[in-house]
Amino acid sequence: MNLRLKKIRTKMKKLGVDSFITATPSNADPNVVGTNGWANVHWLTGYTGSNGLVIVSDRNAYFITDFRYKEQAARETKDSGFKLIIAERDLYSQLGKLKPSVFGAVIGFEEENLTYQYFKILRRLFKGKKVVATKGVFGELRAVKEDGEIRYIKKAVKITDETFAEVLSMVKSGVAERDLALEIEYRFRQKGGGIAFDTIVASGWRSSLPHGKASNKKIKKGEFITFDMGATYNGYSADMTRTVVLGKANKKQKEIYGIVREAQSLGISLVRAGIRGRDVDKEVRDFIAEKGYGKYFGHGLGHGIGLVTHDMPVLSPSSKWVLGGGMVVTVEPGIYIPGWGGVRIEDDIVVKKEGRKILNKSPKELIEL
Repeated sequence: MNLRLKKIRTKMKKLGVDSFITATPSNADPNVVGTNGWANVHWLTGYTGSNGLVIVSDRNAYFITDFRYKEQAARETKDSGFKLIIAERDLYSQLGKLKPSVFGAVIGFEEENLTYQYFKILRRLFKGKKVVATKGVFGELRAVKEDGEIRYIKKAVKITDETFAEVLSMVKSGVAERDLALEIEYRFRQKGGGIAFDTIVASGWRSSLPHGKASNKKIKKGEFITFDMGATYNGYSADMTRTVVLGKANKKQKEIYGIVREAQSLGISLVRAGIRGRDVDKEVRDFIAEKGYGKYFGHGLGHGIGLVTHDMPVLSPSSKWVLGGGMVVTVEPGIYIPGWGGVRIEDDIVVKKEGRKILNKSPKELIEL
């Protein structure tokens, strides 16, 4: 039996639902960026395309897609334990053609990944039955990675590390941020990977933008340049950030960089099974505040990675997660000073029962190009 199918059925019993529905958006493009809907379907069935719908009950498991994906779905879901159904493009209408006994009295769905339009369809199809919204079901199930999943993440990290090393030689005064981002994404593809998210290359004052996507700005000597980049491999993501200087770093740049690097080292040292995500975040946040830059660190310390780049668990002030062995998380503190610039350093970390393993090999000393 598909062990993941067994896990979702165990979860269904805890939720008190007789059947469970999840779907991938019809416009999902997993080769560019993963979505939770796509990731959940892929995790359960192995299917990598779009326009797929899953229905699981205690005895039945169906995967529904349309004619465009007939051959692909047959190949990818062959050993998943799901019965393949080829329908018209409106997959939800196909549910009404299944026997009512398949669904039971209580039907669960994911509230985060189902539009109101499709909720109304479900309510109409299952009139007389109870349709129940659930939250975070697959986030919990996907948070602990299997050995094979960690191997894919390691490969994505390797592609990311190699690409970063290659692209550093291209950083010159007058080069546009966008040109470097395009080169990074091209090399991800060239090495057999995909693109986890839009590559961030932010230089000078723009390095104070935590998500400053690459622009037409030309890089100048003496500026910080933040690279936030991640390849995918077999659908699994890497997510790494490094900040470098073109030319010699000045005193303030060295100070800020040193604080962030020390903060990141502290955060990594705290990652282990049994610690709360909020506690890791607090230690690092307090350290940066003690250095006088607390107001310039406004985002969470880290997040899980896997089939989506921002997966579970979360390291943040509001996190309710306790880290467990097999989880893969980022640790990415930053200091962002508007109008001046910013620094972020990020690695991907495997949580072990005892300690942790850093996957990235890219150097973390301040690089002056």
